[in-house]
Parts: sequence; C-alpha cells; structure tokens
Amino acid sequence: MKPILVVDDEAIVRESLRDWLTDDGYQVEVAEDGEAALKAIAKQDFGVAILDLMLPGKNGIEVLREAKEKKPYLKGIIITAYASVPTAVEAMKEGAVDYLPKPVQLNHLEALIRDALGPVQVEVRPKPAAPAEIEPLPAEEEEPARVEEAIDEATGKIYLPPCQIACPVGEDIQRTNAMMALLPLDVEEAHSQIIKIGDEIYKKNPLFPVCSYICGLCEQECSYKDHTGAIRRKMLKRFISEYYLPYLESKPSLPSPAREKVAVIGGGPGGLMCAYMLGQKGYKVTVLERSSWLGGALRYIPQYRLPGKVINSTLNNLVRIAHVEVRFGVEMGENGNTLDSLYRDGYRAVFVATGTHAPRPLTLERETVLGADLDGVISGLYLLYDINQGKIPAQLYRQLFRHKKVIVVGGGNVAFDVARTARRLGGDVSLVCLENEDKSSGDGIPADVEEIEGAVEEGIMISYSRGVEEIVGEEGRFKAIKCPRCLSVFDEKGFNPKFDRDDAVYLEGDVLLITIGQGAERTFFRQEGLLDENGRLGVDQLTLMSQRQEGVFVGGDVKRVGLAAEAMRDGIIAAESIDRYLRGEDLKAGREKEYEDAAFPWRLEYKPQPEVLWSPAEDRLNFKPFEKEYSLEEAVAEARRCLCCGPCSSCRACVAMGLQSEIPQIALNQEVCSGCGVCIAVCPYDALKLVKSDGGRVAVMDIIKCKRCGLCVSACPSGAVAISDNLADIIASTYTYLS
Repeated sequence: MKPILVVDDEAIVRESLRDWLTDDGYQVEVAEDGEAALKAIAKQDFGVAILDLMLPGKNGIEVLREAKEKKPYLKGIIITAYASVPTAVEAMKEGAVDYLPKPVQLNHLEALIRDALGPVQVEVRPKPAAPAEIEPLPAEEEEPARVEEAIDEATGKIYLPPCQIACPVGEDIQRTNAMMALLPLDVEEAHSQIIKIGDEIYKKNPLFPVCSYICGLCEQECSYKDHTGAIRRKMLKRFISEYYLPYLESKPSLPSPAREKVAVIGGGPGGLMCAYMLGQKGYKVTVLERSSWLGGALRYIPQYRLPGKVINSTLNNLVRIAHVEVRFGVEMGENGNTLDSLYRDGYRAVFVATGTHAPRPLTLERETVLGADLDGVISGLYLLYDINQGKIPAQLYRQLFRHKKVIVVGGGNVAFDVARTARRLGGDVSLVCLENEDKSSGDGIPADVEEIEGAVEEGIMISYSRGVEEIVGEEGRFKAIKCPRCLSVFDEKGFNPKFDRDDAVYLEGDVLLITIGQGAERTFFRQEGLLDENGRLGVDQLTLMSQRQEGVFVGGDVKRVGLAAEAMRDGIIAAESIDRYLRGEDLKAGREKEYEDAAFPWRLEYKPQPEVLWSPAEDRLNFKPFEKEYSLEEAVAEARRCLCCGPCSSCRACVAMGLQSEIPQIALNQEVCSGCGVCIAVCPYDALKLVKSDGGRVAVMDIIKCKRCGLCVSACPSGAVAISDNLADIIASTYTYLS
C-alpha cells in the first residue's frame, strides 16, 4: 500500500494525524509547507496527500495542482478551518477527492483514505489468470431444472406471467419467487439456498442488487396489483441482496476471455450489462469511461435511495467476474478517441452507450426561458452528482440551502430526488411541474407514487400544472419565477404543452433547481457520421446496429432516455448482436418475439399486501436508507403470496429446490370423460374447457396453463384425469401453498 503524506503548518494537527494513521497501520510522512510537500512528492510515490488549505507560500490547492501534473494518480484531500463554497469548487476542479472542514471527522477521513488506497474503483486493469488459477464455470444444470419457453400453439406467442414480460432484462421472476417461498425459516439452514437464488437472478441480471433499490417495473404489471396489491418483488430482491453482496466479493470469475476485442463506450448500466454478457461469451471487453467512476446515471441517485456501497460492490465485482478492462478519463470525439483509432487498436466491434450528460434548458412553448445564468439558479443534476460523489461536501451545501426557499422545477423521479435532497440540506422546498396530480391521466405526473408520498411527508409543497415563463432576478440573483397554468402537456404530436398565460402566479425563492431532463452530447456522433440527414441516430431497433456504420451498436439513454433497466436491456440486445456479428450470423433471425400474459388465477381469498415501513419523516431527513428491509420470515411470507400464474415449464422451481425430479405429466382420457364440467369449476388457472364431441361434450386441457396442482384429479367423478407421477404426498401441501 502506498504511503500517505500529511501537510499542515500546525504541528499539533500534523503530528496528531500522523500518529493516528500510523496506529491504523498506514505508512505516513509529514511536511509543514507547500515547498516541502512538493519535494517529498517528487522523491516518493504517495497514494494520498492530506493538504491544509492555508499553507505558508503555496496553498494546498496550488500544491495539489502541481503535484498532480507529475503524479496524476495522487489522491488529494483538502482540509481547512476556513471552509467556503468557492474554495471547495476550486479544490474539486483540481482533482481533490474531498474537501473537509476542521475539525476533521476521523471516521470520514479514514473512509476516504480506504477508498482511495483500496479496491473501491477498478483502476488496475484485470489480467488474464494463469491456467492453473482459472475457475471453471459451474456445471450445466441438469435438464429437468432448466426453464423452457412455453409457446401457445394457437397464437405462436410465448406464454409468461405479466411481471416477466414487463421485466426489461427477462428475470425468471416466478421461478425465483417460488424458490423464496420454499425457503426454510431457519437463517443458517436457508443461507446456502438464498445464495443459490441469488445465483439464479445473477445469471440474467448481474446488476440485480442495484435494481432491488430502484426498479419496480415488474410490480406495475403484477396480476395481484388490482386486487390486494402487487407482490413486492423489489423488496424480495433486496432481501436476497443482503446475503448475496458479501458472497459476491468471492464469487468465482468467468474463464479468462480468448475471443475478439470489443469496446464499450460508457460505463453506465447499459454499457456494463453489455460488457458482462460479452464476457460470458468469452470476448475481451474494454469499457471506456469519460469520468473516474463506473455507474453513469446511477451516480445521480441519492444515497437514501441507493447506497453507494451497493453500487460499488455490484459494479466492481461485475467487471472482476467478467474480466472487463476499464479505462477511466477516456474522451471520445474532438481531441479524443475516434472509432478509427479503436479499430486500429484491434477492437472488432463497438457498443456506444454514452448516456445523457447535458441538462436540458428550461423552455416555454419552444422558447428558452432567460435567467438561467443568475446566481442561485442551479442544475438539479449537478447538485445530485456533487452530493453523491463528494465533489462539494454536504455541509457546504447546507450553508447555501439552510432556511432558504428552494424551488425545484420538474415532475420526474430525478426532480423529486433533487427536491428531497435539498430538503435534507435544510431547505424549505417546493416543486413546480407541468403535469397534473392524476397519475392515471395522459398528463399525469410521471414520478413514482412512493417518491411523491415521501416528498409530501417530508414537507415539500407541490404546485401541479404550472410552467415557468420567466426567471426573475434582482441585482444578479434569483428572486422568483412566473408560472402560467399548464392546460395540457401532450397532444397528437407528443410532448407539446399548452398554457394560459393570463392565469399566472409568482413564486418567490432563494435557490432555483432546474431538473427537466437531460440530453445527449451529439458532437461525437456527428463527427463519426452516425447521424442521419435529420440529425437523428439511425439505429436498427431490433439489433441496435447503426444504420450508418457496420459493427457499431448504439443503446441506452443516448438512443432513448429511459430507466436503468431499459438501458440494461439494450446492453443485452447489443451483446447478442455483437456476438452474431462477429460470428458472421444473421443478426435478426429468431429475435422477433410476441408474448401473451398468463391468466389471473382465481382464489377464494387474496392475501393482503404487506405495508412497507418507513422511518418517520422527522427521522429520515438525512442520507441514510429509511425503508425497513424484510426478515427471512417476512420475505418467505411475501414470496408465498405470489400467484405463480405462469407456465410450469418456464419456472421449474420445485425441481430446482429438489421437491421433485421432474414436472409431472397429466393426462385426460376423453373416452372416460362425462363432460360434467366439475374439473372446470375447480381449476383456478382456466386450464380446462368443454368442447363438443360425438357423444356430447368432453373436457380439453391446456397443458401450458395447467399447474399439476391435482384439484381436477381429486374432483373428477369419472376418474378421467390422472397425473403420471405419484404426487399424493405433496398435493395437500401444494394446495395449501396455492391458496
């Protein structure tokens, strides 16, 4: 581990920090002024320099600037008794990893040093393991436990539960829900099975610990949602993540890659998913990331919604397991790398997932609203990034926001993240949005219900159906906004707000945070000829290959701004396309699929949805997660609420958990069937129906919909229905579970 340099002109501070860090096992050198520090840095390779801001001669920021010219990997931490926003911003611009007011909180300083010197970010490019060190892939599952596509012969569509159709990355939701439902209630006994379930999810979604905090798309389509409430899949995955993240640190890597080199531009969710899937296929993948962090837009999400340790562990292990090389600080386009330079370096294909970095300007009826350059007008995205990455310490933002009137403009989840962050920084916060309060309407507010409810509980006022016509300033500072009523947000042309300018109100404030979305930087795409004649990205929607340049694939927010899981889906699609492209195969064959929702099973009664417990609003105005996580008993109870409405062949959880060796076959003897319809009356899955026959009516069974629960077998008075295996010992328990 590289040594630490402490630079402070106060001997008591200098020596105290040296003694404390030495006791913790670090090698520490000290210097009392800037010149001495620069001489020490020139002679020795330090990992971290802790620099007092007010030094004799050159100050700490100047020392850091000169030091990084010679030692660019040196991590600088500025400490000062004279903290201010301008010097904090200047320090961060010069590459400081943090800016800490004195007296320094030692725990915080130690965490920064550990992050800087330890393996928090993947800065060392992974090397291929020696043959003796390569961990073999786990053996293929035996055939009975493998899931299969259930295709309806009548329609040709793939029959699946609606939750799985809604999941952009195709998690086997029913299978893993059922596996959780079968867990024993003893933690020690359940531990290995929980890891097994985590492995099941990880196969299709190596980012699932992150998704367990931020994604609930499957819940929006759950069959249960209109009855007692959707299965809380997000909370179930978070329960698995609690056990799986520690295991992930030692999860074996994939075999070392031996196939062609592929470049992935952008280290966000889409790029990382593509890199992992290509790593599974044996490709040598390099992620080229312009910043010094992996995660892209994930890094804007506040810590109370997505803890940084979850992002770091998930992403760092993903690149380790898949042998992904990561290069930070790589700029594409003007004065940077080009596609030609990548090809010269031996890359055979490129996936571009650069995301959307540029905040959109505030407009009204296509005209830019003036005043965004006033003091006190800030991009909400910049606030989130500064706080999450420590670019400007939270305590300095608190000086700016505390007891100030803060107005946030925007109606999406990001705007609510900004508003709730500003509230945690001490602001008196209100939010203004174009959309109305009715989420079911076409002009309804797009933010999640949980975000809106949380904001209201935390004291944030929301003004619906208002735009911003004017930003009013006074002596160069923001003073107020003029807000006309928004009559409609969308029309037949799409997003095209209409306003009643005669119905306008003025909202006064001290800080204005604009958070109305972001756009992609187009310079690189223009230079590389990837834009069509209308200035749009020409991309094949099925394969994601550029229509302007073969071998280049484009996805994620740069193609269409969406959710993290949707960018991840693009990464999966791009990985499949790149594999086919490099193999010389048809990029489109067999990839257009249609899905059919599994029918909603009937029950005598439906189990109530458990309440998600939050800390009281007055106790959660900080950046700690505030949702109570599930215990083992709570997770099993919620998993058992799942209706398992999809087909057995695409689940096979009972086989995976060892309840039976194979899905049993069921037979209906129409010669014996009397056509009474009793089986139809008792089947909860609508798997049976009566049809006309020569002798009257007979029952017909849809094998895809049948769950082999045995109710029809026990109810049939003619004995016309039979299950091939003897399941008498589990039918009773199965019926109890399904009820």
